[in-house]
Amino acid sequence: MKNLHIKSPGEKAGVYPIVERGKDLKYLSFSILEMSGSLSEHTFESGDEELSLDFYSGPVRVQVDAWSAEIAPRASIRDVGSMVYVPAGAKVKISRLDGNARVTIAGAEGKPGGSPVLVTGAEAMKNSVGRDNWSRSVFTHIANNIDAAHLIAGETLNQPGGWSSCPPHKHDQFSPPHEVPMEEVYYFQVEPRQGFGFMRVYTDPSVPDAFDHAYPVEHGDTVLIPRGYHPVVACPGYSLNYTWILAGEGRTYGAWSDDPNHSWIKTA
Repeated sequence: MKNLHIKSPGEKAGVYPIVERGKDLKYLSFSILEMSGSLSEHTFESGDEELSLDFYSGPVRVQVDAWSAEIAPRASIRDVGSMVYVPAGAKVKISRLDGNARVTIAGAEGKPGGSPVLVTGAEAMKNSVGRDNWSRSVFTHIANNIDAAHLIAGETLNQPGGWSSCPPHKHDQFSPPHEVPMEEVYYFQVEPRQGFGFMRVYTDPSVPDAFDHAYPVEHGDTVLIPRGYHPVVACPGYSLNYTWILAGEGRTYGAWSDDPNHSWIKTA
């Protein structure tokens, strides 16, 4: 089993490739862009990938071919950020406007045509999920609102000490209409920054190549989810926000199966 937990690259200026599509994961790529010092602009082409850009500090300006938008900084990770959808075959320039900026760039196989779209935090679809200490707010930015080929993306905000992705669920096999194979990436932000959470990524022990891993996740860490169940919990006193990006053989948010050992909490 490949290493699924990638520690934060820190805040030194640079472009940090975290996931290579076709190597680390089959359907997804993921990079972190840290802009500071002399790195005031980053220019690249989306190529055969469609992209989701998520923003954690700034402000920044995003230019996609002739289209452009300015992204305001967020004061806290409790403030849901904006995302920009970038179609395949586009030229992209990200410019920081005042202070340092952090941007994540996720990609999946795209399709010809398409237009860039800005989805602000206020425009993202909010869904309050769960209850008690497993209640959380899920914000979906890129789904049926955008004519994408594969990408689905958003953010989840865990309350301090709270759980998310619960009951534990998976999306790694065809069981229509309830489950469609999709990989996922989680990128974590913690506030205050010295905090942490935990994430478990595991399969049923009876399946081929079964595994069971638990990871302490800190600010700026990434966890890959090629398959299996994947619950998350935040340390008490610390808010935990993670960007999530899905892509796979289908494109249906919510097409997953709960771990039958724990699905009972929905009706308890």
